[in-house]
Amino acid sequence: MKFWGVAMARNEADVIEAFVRHNLTVLDGLAIVDHGSTDATPAILAALSAEGLPLRTDVDAELEFRQSEIVTRLTRRIFATTDADFIFLLDADEFLKVPSRDRLEAALASLPPEVHAVQEWHTYVPDFFRALDPASLIRSARRVSHGLEARYRAVVSRDFLQSPTLISEGSHLVVRRVGAESHPRIKHARLTVDESAVAHIPIRSAAQLGAKIAIGWLSCLMQPGRAPGLSSHWRDLYGLLRSGKALTPETLTLLAANYDVPESGRKPLDQIVFADDPFFADVEIIHQGAARPDALALVVQFAEKLARRVSDAGAAPGNTRAV
Repeated sequence: MKFWGVAMARNEADVIEAFVRHNLTVLDGLAIVDHGSTDATPAILAALSAEGLPLRTDVDAELEFRQSEIVTRLTRRIFATTDADFIFLLDADEFLKVPSRDRLEAALASLPPEVHAVQEWHTYVPDFFRALDPASLIRSARRVSHGLEARYRAVVSRDFLQSPTLISEGSHLVVRRVGAESHPRIKHARLTVDESAVAHIPIRSAAQLGAKIAIGWLSCLMQPGRAPGLSSHWRDLYGLLRSGKALTPETLTLLAANYDVPESGRKPLDQIVFADDPFFADVEIIHQGAARPDALALVVQFAEKLARRVSDAGAAPGNTRAV
């Protein structure tokens, strides 16, 4: 049985090498779309590819955040051009937790061809009170275990290639395309944590969070027809950045532990329970460019791209807007 992973990445230089090396200890190949990174992410991916790792990279330089469209297209391409039986949908800050590859293969092999799978998505919080290198930062992370509602990432079966389906926003599920309501309801089997789960480290530093949220939320706002509730956690964090509140280690810990939790459901630090649940493979981080990001530089670069696009649109033939 063959497993591939599919991911989007933008400005993930602090974690992208760890993501690739760790997940390739489980997967047979990885396909990554670089979503217009302006940090060292493209250079690191190129260096990893040059090592001969089973890694495919593509570039999507559009400013809008169109995750469902991009991941759906890439997932179909990987099924069409490889012998993958299942594709694991991941973000570049997510790490597979697979105690036994044999056990995982047995679980997925038992599913009917038209059934996909989902695996639990666990939030991890690093130690923000110490200056750590990228690998040590990941190894310092502890799992949040204070009884949040379970959330999932999809594992897509090969039936996806021939069915009128797409990947939902957030890569949580496989869903029917609009107009394909007559197609049978999509089924997902739930993997146990003894078979596979995902460790999610959404926040690694104040600079990384600032750039991620500023660029991510502006990208969401540019998406035509965006559902009002889409990426609401980015919206809320963007409001925090705009307020100018300092991102202290305490604040980062609180935000990371409550990541993607509605404001009404967030817990204070003294009610958050952490569990020591290490997952990171014994891999070495060797490529340059994994330093903590310069948030201002990344946001300014994105703003320049946005300004040029507005200017180009205004200069397009047939535009009669007054200047």
